Amino acid sequence: MQNPQYSYYRWVIQSILFLIQIGLGLNFMAPSPLFLSIMENYDINKGIVGLLISSVTFVMALFLLPGGFLISKIGSKNAMILSGSLMSSGLLLPFVDSFIIIILLRILFGIGAAISIPTTSAITMEWFKPKELSIMNGINESGRALGVSLGVLLAIPIANGVGWNTTLFFYSMIPAFATLCWTIGGRTSKNKVNKTHFSMRENLPFIFNRNVLLLALGTIGPLTLFVGYSAWLPTYYNEFKDMTLAEAGSIVSIIPLINAISNPISGVILSKFNSRKLLLISSGTVLPLFAFGSVFGASEILLIISVAGIGMFMSIFIVSIITIPMELPYVDASKVGIVTAAILTTGNFASVVSPIFIGTFTDYTGSYIPALIIIALMPLTLVIPGCFLKISKSQ
Repeated sequence: MQNPQYSYYRWVIQSILFLIQIGLGLNFMAPSPLFLSIMENYDINKGIVGLLISSVTFVMALFLLPGGFLISKIGSKNAMILSGSLMSSGLLLPFVDSFIIIILLRILFGIGAAISIPTTSAITMEWFKPKELSIMNGINESGRALGVSLGVLLAIPIANGVGWNTTLFFYSMIPAFATLCWTIGGRTSKNKVNKTHFSMRENLPFIFNRNVLLLALGTIGPLTLFVGYSAWLPTYYNEFKDMTLAEAGSIVSIIPLINAISNPISGVILSKFNSRKLLLISSGTVLPLFAFGSVFGASEILLIISVAGIGMFMSIFIVSIITIPMELPYVDASKVGIVTAAILTTGNFASVVSPIFIGTFTDYTGSYIPALIIIALMPLTLVIPGCFLKISKSQ
């Protein structure tokens, strides 16, 4: 007999969550293939246009932890409605013609995205069995990565027809529709996260736990690599690999595309393979190798293999980093949003610097290579939690 806590309606919930994640991913990196058009439109340099990505990663870092706390104040359903509404702020883009206002709209999107991530973890833990969690995390991350891939891949072809601002308007329709679906169909399970009295003191031990701090440190490198390379590789390929922006965007979109394909597979691997620490170490050591390949590859096929490798091992990283907190004995559905937010906050703060650093350092040195080399080495931070996490053999 079906346990009412894990009713079949959870698949409806999962379908809506997947659509929300597609909407998040679609809008996250979408401006990056359009950088040259936006720079020309507003007469700005590489460092300034990088704010379209860095502003999002900054407010995501700033609001991830408050987003985790918000779940306990207003409940997971209301938190997701608020999140989706903010992520739909790009619907206003066709009606503004100020770069500052566009940055403000991107900030609103980033706040919504920050709330969405811990809320998705909480809802997933509410509705799904423990043995299903890693697979569901893989599916959710797959939706986000698929959105990023489609956003980068389709941006130039659509913008060539309707302009860059209308392109971003179309992208914002997806989280708006997903939020409508959630408002109508979203429910809480028998294991729901209720509105509770919030106490910072009670939650501090969960945030400053040794394992949480190590995992937070580990996120710095991979997220810095992903955000920085996703933002600037299209422009780098266009300027130095003799590619059109459409061709460059197509190659870079392979990163989130392979990530989307790999995420469910990574979820299955985590459900079968017990050594979380080994998975973290392997991701941290292999990602720099593929990053170097994506910069120095002498042929298009080598570039494609390299960016595909980044997507594959980013998948192992992100599914692991989302799943491990759910497996800690002191974390339940009411705490997982806060713990997940605490882990991802550090990496998101670090990734804020990445697009600005690459753009500014490139303006200063006249070459992309030094900045791209530095960012390529960053995923080695994953080796630290891989070596020093204290988790049981079953984890």
